[in-house]
Amino acid sequence: MTLHRDSRAENDLRRLRTLYKALGDESRLRITGVLAEFGPMPVNELASRVGLSQPLISWHLRIMRLAGVIDTDRRGRTVICRLRTAAFEELHEAEARLIGGTSGVGVARGSGELPDVG
Repeated sequence: MTLHRDSRAENDLRRLRTLYKALGDESRLRITGVLAEFGPMPVNELASRVGLSQPLISWHLRIMRLAGVIDTDRRGRTVICRLRTAAFEELHEAEARLIGGTSGVGVARGSGELPDVG
């Protein structure tokens, strides 16, 4: 049982860190807001609405895609971006366990091991 709680706690912490990093940028938050408000759209339209160049928005979208915040679908030369609302449900659930004291992160880790803070 402890092993299960530890792995769940570690998974929650990794997932939270990944999502916070992916959303911890103003441009990526703007992208999130535009996709939430207007729904799936082509990258070029998204870039225009957010006010970013094609290379810069592609860089931000890659980070968001790798974190599981968005999905992309290629249709010929066009790439459609879609917000993954399930990622935000995962975020809220992991946050609820952490804040509610049910995440299991208080279980002692190996001796001398320092947490990753960077």
